[in-house]
Amino acid sequence: MTSPADRLVGRLDAAAEQISTRGATSASRSRQVRWVVGELRRALEHEDFGDLPPDVLSLFTATALQRYLTLAREGALRVAPYRRTTPSPASERVRLDCLALLAEELRLKLPDLARPVPPVLKDTVPERQQQRVWAHLDSISRDPRTTPGRVRLLAMVGVVLDTGARAGELCAMRVDDLAPDLSSVRFHRRPQALRVNEPALDQVALTAGTRVALRRWLDERELIVGRLEGTMAALWVSVRGNHVETSTGRSVPRPAGMPLQSRGLRRAYERAVDELNVDFAGTPDWQPLPSRLEQLRRGIPVSTE
Repeated sequence: MTSPADRLVGRLDAAAEQISTRGATSASRSRQVRWVVGELRRALEHEDFGDLPPDVLSLFTATALQRYLTLAREGALRVAPYRRTTPSPASERVRLDCLALLAEELRLKLPDLARPVPPVLKDTVPERQQQRVWAHLDSISRDPRTTPGRVRLLAMVGVVLDTGARAGELCAMRVDDLAPDLSSVRFHRRPQALRVNEPALDQVALTAGTRVALRRWLDERELIVGRLEGTMAALWVSVRGNHVETSTGRSVPRPAGMPLQSRGLRRAYERAVDELNVDFAGTPDWQPLPSRLEQLRRGIPVSTE
């Protein structure tokens, strides 16, 4: 016979599965919802949680959810050893957003829970500076000595400057999303919000400099993915081999040419842009690129309504 706790967790798992199978739910949001369900499961088993709620209606009360959030902030629900000394506002906002999705799926009303104060955003790249930066990138992209990683960076920067795309939106781009003459790119915008909105298909014109950088990148990409078996549709792929750790802790090699995921794409950007900024430090009129992709993206006026 299943226990009340098992039945409660089963309903949460089923709700998470339903949310994940919606066409409008991104892969990252699906992982976040399952992460929150895992934390809720561990909270229900924690000695400091208190009396076990008999059903989801009792769980989705201000008192029960506040107990969960308190334990999560203290690091008591982590699987790995907890090292953070202060709670992360970003993690707190993700938890609240996922709780809202779960409540909606379960047809429950989410109680009012205090949201963390939004962080102070870093400076973006002003439009005038973007144009000066792009002028340098355009000339660099034509240099035959440019490495594959830098060719990819320049094409990526151009696409972001033209479209304002987020990391996840970049990862979802395919080669066939580009117009045959590289005059435009189409992609689904996924605005970050409390609800997972229906993604809007957008088609954005690309500037001449971006087209030059993309042509160079597509040539490099073809050389890289040509060594793989089968076809590779992703626009942004790795330029060197790496390793991925499985759930059992085993390290598995991955060849160059594999699609970049959001975290890998951000790391690739940060590594390449740091190298570029160091190489061009002191160059007349060189304006260093932001060390974070999000800073670059937020300087672009894009409507997501």
